[in-house]
Amino acid sequence: MTVLVDIAGSGAGFSLEISNRAPGGWAELLSRDPAAEFTHTQYWSDAICGNLPHAGAVWLSLRRSGDLVGGLNAVQSNSFRKVIGLRYGLKRLDSSFEGTSGGPVIAGDIAPAEQDLVFEKLVDALADLRPGVLGSCAMVLSAAREGRFGRLMEDRPGWVRQDAQTAVVSLSGGIDQVEKDKLVMNKRNERNRGLRRGAEVFATDDAALFGEYYGIYDRAALHWGIDPVPESLLQALLRDGDGRVFFTCVRLDGKVIGGHLNLHHRDKVLAWNGVTDPLYARTHFPATLCFWGDMVEACRRGAAWLDLGGSGSIGSLAGFKKYFGAELQVRGLYVLDSPTTGLLRKGRDKWRARREPFSPDRWHDSGPGSGNREQS
Repeated sequence: MTVLVDIAGSGAGFSLEISNRAPGGWAELLSRDPAAEFTHTQYWSDAICGNLPHAGAVWLSLRRSGDLVGGLNAVQSNSFRKVIGLRYGLKRLDSSFEGTSGGPVIAGDIAPAEQDLVFEKLVDALADLRPGVLGSCAMVLSAAREGRFGRLMEDRPGWVRQDAQTAVVSLSGGIDQVEKDKLVMNKRNERNRGLRRGAEVFATDDAALFGEYYGIYDRAALHWGIDPVPESLLQALLRDGDGRVFFTCVRLDGKVIGGHLNLHHRDKVLAWNGVTDPLYARTHFPATLCFWGDMVEACRRGAAWLDLGGSGSIGSLAGFKKYFGAELQVRGLYVLDSPTTGLLRKGRDKWRARREPFSPDRWHDSGPGSGNREQS
């Protein structure tokens, strides 16, 4: 459907379109937005909605006199929560997925005041689409987007903000400079020891190797108590015809012992999905090799930044990333709950607070190799 939006004080007419398909001109819009990420691409949305059960795409596009000046891609899905042991279904509308950034895409060549209007109208349109009684709407703004538009979220009714940090490494100067300036001595030693002991690390798009890796990731997800991202989705991303997705693989004697799935868009590589086998954590340091492999391939591709993602509540993982020269950047996680969902969320939080405190850990903290700083 198409809805006309009246923007007071604007001399040009704006129209909003809501669809389950990417609008015409989306790729051109991405090229006009310097802050756009891989997670704003049509390929990303198609992969998620084509491989995530009961998921559907939602596309918002804002045009001015026919020119696409802003848009937003989101995924509508169902999930389940528990409160006092009772399970309930939650309808979600997310402009982000599994810790990635999302939110509006805005043409960078229009006036700043018009960019603000486009941002506000897209966010308000997303809020209007929040599912009913048991519904929730969420988006994550990248650090760049948060710095530019976060202030506009302060007056948006109902939205609750949380910090969503991510760890980013500058690749300025290329891999030799990165190794010299970013990699601390003990990580160089771990890398060298792992390689001397027969481990190898390389970038690939081999589906069979990734399938071996997925078995490790699946076991880790069981330990963490989370639902793993479907393998079909990750494999679909790896098949990206433009070569923007690569798998950093760590292998020992022909056996995959860890890896990272990386998303490359323009000057940034995001190390998104990754884990290593704790059996080899203290002998071959596969996590160190993974991060090193990410750096090498990202530099080879000419990227300026390697985004190592967030660490959740696991402080040791955040500390581990600092050994690779990572600096924390603050993103904004914004959630808009229906009144009923908000009450259920508060009840769930109180229930959890009364239980024995839970301290999340790395897979390696409790398995073979515990006590070592090596991690996924």
